[in-house]
Amino acid sequence: MSSSETYKMTYLSHRGMAEPIRLMFAYAGVKYTDERLTHESLPARKPELPWGTLPVLEVRPGKSETTFVLAQVAAIGRYLAKKFDLDAKTEEAAAKCDEYVDAVKDFGQEFVNWVKFSDEDAKAAQILEIREKHAPHYFAKFEAILSKNGAGWLVGNRMTWADIFAANHLYNWAKFLGDGNMDGFNRDFPNITKLTENVFAHEGIAKWIKERPDTPF
Repeated sequence: MSSSETYKMTYLSHRGMAEPIRLMFAYAGVKYTDERLTHESLPARKPELPWGTLPVLEVRPGKSETTFVLAQVAAIGRYLAKKFDLDAKTEEAAAKCDEYVDAVKDFGQEFVNWVKFSDEDAKAAQILEIREKHAPHYFAKFEAILSKNGAGWLVGNRMTWADIFAANHLYNWAKFLGDGNMDGFNRDFPNITKLTENVFAHEGIAKWIKERPDTPF
């Protein structure tokens, strides 16, 4: 990573799907511009976004060099993981990191679908399906992966970007589905609980979590 590089990440005002990227910057102790758009301001900005979606990362390698623009949260995570030493060191392990991040994104899509419903009965039915079907499925899968690896991490014996993505999202979704009560989750999924504790205990990440803007999700 060049000392002349500067970063800007553009996302919405909440934590959302891009929070793991902010946690990666916190882990690395790398400063960046955290541009937060409102939902009202987003439509005017969409034409300038590569795919019309957020987050978007801008990297300027030097004062006279062209800015590198990257979209899609997993692509951004993978790119920064290599710069911040959060990547896996073999092709097979790197592929498993990709798999686990993609699985987290699949799980997250269920919540995106829920948000899109305007009818309250439909929303209630969707959240019930998440609680009874999707959440048990994904939580059990990640619990088993962590148990099998036995090192406290999803891949290998050190933290990777996949751990940051999984810890952030699984914790947030468990807290949301439990209405803030994590007792049942901590009892049923001790390996995921330990993963979140390990990730959130990192000095830079812990500092960011303590000081970050207070948003509902």
